[in-house]
Amino acid sequence: MPKLLQINSVVNTGSTGRIAEQLGEVAMAQGWASYIAFGREAHESKSQLVRIGSKWGVYLHAIASKYMDNHGLMSRWATRSFLKEVDTIKPDVVHLHNIHGYYINYPMLFRYLKEKNIPTVITMHDFWLMTGHCAYINRTCDRWKNGCSNCPRLDQYPAAKRDASASNWQKKAALFSDAPNVTLVPVSYWLGRYADESLLHPVKQQVIYNGIDTEVFKPYDMKDALVKGVDWSKFTIMTIAARWTEANGYRDVLQLSQLLPEGCQIVMVGLDTKQIKALPKNIVGFKKTENFTQLQELYSKPDVILNPNTEVTFGLVTVEAMACGTPAIVLRDTAGEELVDEQTGFVVDKVEEVVQRIPTIKCLDKEQTAKACRQRVQTLFEASKQYQKYIDLYNRLIGK
Repeated sequence: MPKLLQINSVVNTGSTGRIAEQLGEVAMAQGWASYIAFGREAHESKSQLVRIGSKWGVYLHAIASKYMDNHGLMSRWATRSFLKEVDTIKPDVVHLHNIHGYYINYPMLFRYLKEKNIPTVITMHDFWLMTGHCAYINRTCDRWKNGCSNCPRLDQYPAAKRDASASNWQKKAALFSDAPNVTLVPVSYWLGRYADESLLHPVKQQVIYNGIDTEVFKPYDMKDALVKGVDWSKFTIMTIAARWTEANGYRDVLQLSQLLPEGCQIVMVGLDTKQIKALPKNIVGFKKTENFTQLQELYSKPDVILNPNTEVTFGLVTVEAMACGTPAIVLRDTAGEELVDEQTGFVVDKVEEVVQRIPTIKCLDKEQTAKACRQRVQTLFEASKQYQKYIDLYNRLIGK
C-alpha cells in the first residue's frame, strides 16, 4: 500500500486544511495510506495525524520571525523530531501545502526530501515560496523576480521589524535551483505565470484548480433563515474573506458602499468586531463562519458575489457562491478571470465599476444564470475531478 504524507499548517479547517483532509480521503479510497502532518491546529480527521512541534514552538518561531524576518528558519528541534517520524512512516509521496505559519524549518525539510529522493508535490496556494518575505505580492512590486530587498510590505503577514528579504530570497533560490523530484502545482494558470518568472522557474509545473464539493455547496432551498439581520429584498452584493485587510480589498469595499444607489447593500463576511462597529449603514457585517449551512444561505441569496482581492491566487469563495447559483464579479488581471465566463459573471478593472454593472445584473434571468453558474463549477471545479488529478500525479511519480 503506497503512503501519502501531506504537510500543512492546519488540518480540516480553513481552505487549505479542508483541501488536505479531503485529498487524504480520496487517496485512501484508492488504496493509499494517508498521513497529514500539521503545526498549528487540527480538527477531526480520517487520516493519521502527526503533530510538528508544539504551540510554544509556534509562539517562539513567530516572535523570532517578527524581530528577525526569518520565517521558516526556526523550529529546528521540532523539524528534526518530525523528520525522524518521517523516517518511520517512509512515505512514497510527500505533498506540501502551506509550509509557512511558524511551525517548520523549510531548508531542513527540503534538504531531507532531496537526500531521501522522495517524490514531492507542492501546491502553490500563495506567493510565499517565491518571495523573500511576502505571502501575497503587490502587483506594483517586481523585486521577487531577481532578488528581494527593501521590502515595502514588512507590515504584512508574516510581519517583521527587520528586513531580511534579500537573504531569504537567496536561500529559496538555492533550494529550488536543483529540485529534480519536485512538482509545483499552482492553483491557477495566472499564478503559474508568476511562478515561471520567479525563482521557482526551474521546477516542473502542473496547474490543478482548487475544487469544491457541489453536494455541500448548492442553492439554499430551506424556508428557515439562519442568517439574521439581512433584508434580502434589497439588491445585495456579497463579499467574503477569511480576514479583511487593506491588501485584500477592505478599503475598496467601503468606498464602493459610498457609490451604491438607494435600495442596494453589501453583505460582508469575515470582519472582526471593531470593523463591524465601524461599518456604514448600507453594509451588513458578519464575522467569519465555517458553518456550511449558513455559508450556503449567504452564497445563495445575494444578487452577485464580488471578489475585490487583486492578489487572490484562485478564488475559492467565488466558486462556492457560483455553485450556489450566484454570479460573480471579478477583477481583470487576476486569477478570478479564470473562474467566470459571459454567462456566469463579469470582469471589471476597478471595484468602483461594480456600480455600472448593477442594472445589467438586475435584468438577468436568475434561474438561467444560476443554472449556468452551477454547471460551470461542476464542469471545471468539482472537487472529485480535481483531487483525481492529484492521485493521477502521485501514481505517475511512483511509476504506478
